[in-house]
Amino acid sequence: MKNRATHVFLTLSFILLLSSFFVLPALALDSTSIPLRIERIGPFGGDVRSLLIDSQKPETVYLGTSSGRIFKSSDAGRSWVSLSPGIGPFRYVIDKLVQHPTELNHIYAAAWDLHSNGGGLFESMDAGLTWARVMLPQPVTAVRSLAFCKSLPSHMIVGTLSGPYVSTDGGKSWKRVGGIDVEKAHSVAIDPNNSKILYVGTWRLAYKSVDFGKTWVCLADRGMVLDSDVMSFSINSKNPDEIYSSACSGVYRSTNGLQTFTRMRLLSDHFAIRTYAVYIDPVDTKIVYAGTVGGLWVSKNSGQNWTRLTPADITVNTIQVDPRNNQRILIGTEYQGAMLSEDGGQSWKESNQGFIHKQVSWIMPDSKSAGGFVAGVQSGSGGIYQFSSQGQTWKPSQVAPQTRVSSFLILPGDRGRLAGTVEGLYFRAERENDWKKLEGPIAKRTIYSLELDPAQPFVYAGTDKGIYRASLKDLGFRAPTGADLNSKVWSLAASKDSPEFVYAGTSLGLLRSSDKGITWSVVSSKGLPLGSTIEALAISPSNREHLIAGTSVGLFESQDGGVLWEKAPSEGLDGHVTSVLFLDNLGKRILAADKLSSAILYSRDGGQSWDKINAPQFESPIFCLAKDPQLSSRVFVGTQSDGIFMIDFP
Repeated sequence: MKNRATHVFLTLSFILLLSSFFVLPALALDSTSIPLRIERIGPFGGDVRSLLIDSQKPETVYLGTSSGRIFKSSDAGRSWVSLSPGIGPFRYVIDKLVQHPTELNHIYAAAWDLHSNGGGLFESMDAGLTWARVMLPQPVTAVRSLAFCKSLPSHMIVGTLSGPYVSTDGGKSWKRVGGIDVEKAHSVAIDPNNSKILYVGTWRLAYKSVDFGKTWVCLADRGMVLDSDVMSFSINSKNPDEIYSSACSGVYRSTNGLQTFTRMRLLSDHFAIRTYAVYIDPVDTKIVYAGTVGGLWVSKNSGQNWTRLTPADITVNTIQVDPRNNQRILIGTEYQGAMLSEDGGQSWKESNQGFIHKQVSWIMPDSKSAGGFVAGVQSGSGGIYQFSSQGQTWKPSQVAPQTRVSSFLILPGDRGRLAGTVEGLYFRAERENDWKKLEGPIAKRTIYSLELDPAQPFVYAGTDKGIYRASLKDLGFRAPTGADLNSKVWSLAASKDSPEFVYAGTSLGLLRSSDKGITWSVVSSKGLPLGSTIEALAISPSNREHLIAGTSVGLFESQDGGVLWEKAPSEGLDGHVTSVLFLDNLGKRILAADKLSSAILYSRDGGQSWDKINAPQFESPIFCLAKDPQLSSRVFVGTQSDGIFMIDFP
């Protein structure tokens, strides 16, 4: 995968630089111009929630994600560019993208909030460059779907959790229609020739109106399984009485305008298969596609027979077919990103150049390879991703099926690797492929953090029940004898110049050991807010008494080994700091990740003052930082949904 590098120059004034796709503002740190290279390097792919092929220019494609991001392709989905700033909140799930039937640059996005019943309908009048919220009667309600009447585009319907809304003036004004029965509207459709005929799919059943929403008929006992979450409709534009519906109970076909349903049999032994999308081929209406939790299916005879086109382990969220060349099919998947076929579905390839939607919770640099590292991905099916800087390649793997890795450590001297999970600790020898779960008390623990003794005889593991220690020789992890500090241990840090000193950020506060983890004691931690979580710890390489702590309520500093703490001396550093590190051996240059503001905090004077690096690329919350052991000026940045960035400091 080719890289996209952006060179940003930091000055007090804002200057503009041309990147691969955007003109980006500079970052003001001081009066000295400092070159800073920022490059997003992957891993590519992720969760695609919606796709839209331009009806007149099929080389233009839009892609919606579950992080409020919209991407655009100008080469038929082969490569992607993020539309920044997009609709805004990164927590929004964009489940539907719709193009106005006659105003081709007019695009709509239906969004709902991951953490509430909020969301909204958004529109762009300039092909996605800028977006504005459409003012529905409840403007922040969760919007799941949108449809136009193709013969009368002024008539529209929106499906929301509070029910459907209709418009007769192209979206200038809206009216709520239907009662409690049509609340939680998941999907909507309008007859392309008769604007009065509306269809709504709810979390339980489908409904139909023939008077533009004044009255509704529940389509129960007509062939659709009761309590079916109806997720999509697809109407035959040449024969509007033929309608396909997708639901949690499978795929349905109607030939009489949903008066009755026929349930399609995709699987040989049963009907039920959760189906997120159904799509009629725009060229040949006898061809129908179904996107399911068991792959993409196709029928070439109006639903009589079905064939699976992709592997069964692919979940398909959305489907689009090129209206000028129906051999080109683009699907959006839950884990693999966008997938493209140019031969009618006979073969597929991932099509994710420029598109990243992966959550990276940790990064472990490989000391043997400059620019190489291992990263933990928590989104999708999770897993471990090995990055090689030489070939710019990614190699995904799993420690165990359905097991997420919360911490990772590369052991010295070709001794292998450790992976901490919610179900114990795993070990893999250096030249082997299989992971082995370590036995003993550690097997029942959740491993939040791993740290190597700088002198190398020991390894420490921070768990949900205290700190475990093991010799590198046998990796027999044991809790300290007689210890009664069974707290959750989020972070660990060992002093390089005095390896007998080890610190731990825990649910009890800051713990310290002065004998390589044999005994532990609670440090007073005066100045740290009561109940704050110490998620990250860093010890100055030049002074073991100088500690930096990243907490849930901001960045703190101690000059006496953690006894007394002070808030970082700068305004606006009250965010959720998830990672801290020292860049140089003098302890002068320090970095910290601010999760809430999606920024990096930077000090060049040992923590006396701090500045924020508010790079335009950092739109997603930042979860972790890691320094390249061979290039001290290079830092890797892991984000919630934008993958990993590489930053080269001067």
